[in-house]
Amino acid sequence: MNVRDVLIDPTRSGKLILALQRAVSKQFTNTDWEEFGYETGEYDYIRGHGRLLRSLYFGDEDYGSCVFQALRYFTDNKPSVIEAFLNNKKIRVALENDAPEIMTDLGLLGSHVPAVVVRNISSSQVVERALADSEHLLVKNGPVSCIDRLHTALHGYLKDLCSQCGLTIDANASITKLFKLLRADHPMLQHLGNQDKDIVRILNSLSNVIDSVNTIRNHGSVAHPNEKLLGDAEALLVVNVTHTLFHYINSKVQHVA
Repeated sequence: MNVRDVLIDPTRSGKLILALQRAVSKQFTNTDWEEFGYETGEYDYIRGHGRLLRSLYFGDEDYGSCVFQALRYFTDNKPSVIEAFLNNKKIRVALENDAPEIMTDLGLLGSHVPAVVVRNISSSQVVERALADSEHLLVKNGPVSCIDRLHTALHGYLKDLCSQCGLTIDANASITKLFKLLRADHPMLQHLGNQDKDIVRILNSLSNVIDSVNTIRNHGSVAHPNEKLLGDAEALLVVNVTHTLFHYINSKVQHVA
């Protein structure tokens, strides 16, 4: 669904404007407003608004109301400016973190979930970042909002581990394939202790779990505009299982990461 369709739907437009107001009020500085004005051709409106920049500058209580006024004006007269807000880097990141369901409704979230794996950091740091991000989303938006973040993080983490130990992988390898490859060839996953057979059975079950998490991410989370999402209890189960995978794999390989 595109932005203009959302703006003519009272229910969706209300949620979008509220989310934008919160993001803009929190993220935009005076300089951001002025740059945005030049970029969109709305500099005269922004500078000419009686209170917008002044209330921001002085930290006045009516700044939030002024942002609402500006957003209503753009909604009614220049919908393209609302689209420009959504394409602004600061606003986009804020909405992805704080209102992922709205970005999903607009079809803007799936391809913009930030990748976890960053060069020159250890695999254990990747885990810490991924889990911290998921905790933030869990508190802000509930467990169903964490699933896509954790899925993306786990996918990137497993790719990174494969690369670190010299395993050849396909660029489009699935999480399931990466996990099986690591189990088969990563040196630190070849020795599973005294109860080796039982641990192997658990790991075989986890392979099935990963398959299910992948399906749930695509069809039951906010990664895509799915009409039927997981319930909170089931989403929390998926989150906890994924956390368990992170912790186990990281505990086995972290000293060689």
